[in-house]
Formats: sequence, structure tokens, C-alpha cells
Amino acid sequence: MKKLAVCLHLFYFEQFDEIKKRLSKLKDVDFDLFVTMVCDEECVKEKILKLYPNAKIFVVENRGYDIGPFVHFLHQINLDDYKYVLKLHTKGKKGYAGTLIKNRRLSNALWGKIMWESLLGSKKRLGANLKMLEENNRIGMIGSAYCFSDEYKHYYHLLEDINVAMKKMGFDEVANLSFIAGCMFVCRAELLKPLLGYSLCDFDATDGKIKDETLAHVVERLFGAIVEAEGYEVVGVKHDNYALWFWWIAFKRFLFQKKVTKSGKMMVKICRIPVFVKYVEV
Repeated sequence: MKKLAVCLHLFYFEQFDEIKKRLSKLKDVDFDLFVTMVCDEECVKEKILKLYPNAKIFVVENRGYDIGPFVHFLHQINLDDYKYVLKLHTKGKKGYAGTLIKNRRLSNALWGKIMWESLLGSKKRLGANLKMLEENNRIGMIGSAYCFSDEYKHYYHLLEDINVAMKKMGFDEVANLSFIAGCMFVCRAELLKPLLGYSLCDFDATDGKIKDETLAHVVERLFGAIVEAEGYEVVGVKHDNYALWFWWIAFKRFLFQKKVTKSGKMMVKICRIPVFVKYVEV
């Protein structure tokens, strides 16, 4: 049994040079690398295979953001061959709307940085995560403490769909759950087997206009729900200090904010005062 199956969804090819530095932290770990991409780019494949000749690369349909391709990956391996699965993906860096978790505003760039650094920020960080899994058999999944959420407001609108899925997988319905927002984590491989009931074609084609309430968003929360249903804990590890980042993002958002509501209203605020409103198609 190998220690680790590493699944990287490489949507933003231009980030690979940065990511390969992160992957170098795996040098002393017994792992296999699997890469999913939505475009068949030979030059990118060559870069990957030059560094990791045994890597397996899958070109998949662009469905379900990073989660549909991850489900496809699960069908390509035997989970019994690995102790843990490390789920990684690229994240767009433009825009600063991001997300709000535990009253901290994360821009897209910071969100991605935090997720990567919680898992592959250093060999020490990676080693600490794997040691936690080795030494504490109650822990099933690990991600960043900044991305860990058990807040009801982050899943209540999807709870009906979550429980339909839980029953389909043979679990009881849940009223509460924990999950890693942004969906980068290391997890005991065996705990992911219930997700084999899904396939890539179950997910909608990825559309930049879709922001929430897709199957991918349901499954993002299901990762944590099934870990807990199987008797394990989802843990957010503390790492680094981003206080200045959080302050700067909050300050910029105070100065200028542009967003489109679900009702199709585009609003621009300066110092929290609306200065422009327009209805647009959503």
C-alpha cells in the first residue's frame, strides 16, 4: 500500500511553475501523482512528465469545477492501494470577492494561498499533517483552519440536497456538518469510497456564471459529512499568520465593492455607500 495518492486538478496551466515548487515538498513521501485537465495541452503534459515520469494525466470534460474531475480520478484508482488522498487544485487569482468564513474575508488569491500552504507550505507542514493522521485514528480529513467551517449559514441552503445524497450513500440524514471550504484537503482514502456512486457526467458543465447550489457545491460539503458519518473528525490545522492580509482585504472592500446579486442587480459601493446600480443578466 502506498502512502499517498495526490490528485491535482490543473485548470489554470500558467500556475504549474508555481505548483511544481509546492509538489517538491513531497520528495520524501511515497506517492503517486494524478493530474486532471480540461484541455489537452501537450506542452503542459511534457512539463509534468519531465518532473514526474510516472504521473497519470487525465483529460476530462469541464464539469463540476474541481470536484467533478476529482470524482473521475476516484474511479481511475483502487482506493485500497493508498492510505491517504491529497486533493489539490488551481484557483483563479483575479477578483477579491472570495468568501467569508468565520467573519474573515478571503480574496480568491489569498484563499488559494492559504489552502496550498496548509497542505504543502513546507515539508514540515506536510509531515505534521500526515503524522496527525498516523497518530490519531479519530481524524479523517485535514485542511486549513481558515477554511474549516461548521457554520450553518454555509450549508443550510443545500441541506436538503445533502441529505438526499447521504441517504443514497446509505447514511443517516444530518442536521449539522463540518467541511473544508475550497475543497483542498488530505483524507483517509477509504473514507472516500461512498463518492464512487457519482461519476463525472452527473455534474453540470462548468459555467462561470454559476456561483452556488450546483452538485459540485453539494459534494464539497458531502466530503466532510461522509467523513463524520463514518465516525471520523474533520480538522482544521492552524498555520501561518494572515492578519495583515485579512486587514488589507477588508480595507479594500470598504473602499470599493462591486457585486452582482442573485436578482441580477449590479451594485458599486464606495466606502459602503451605493454609487451605481444597474440590472444585468445573470
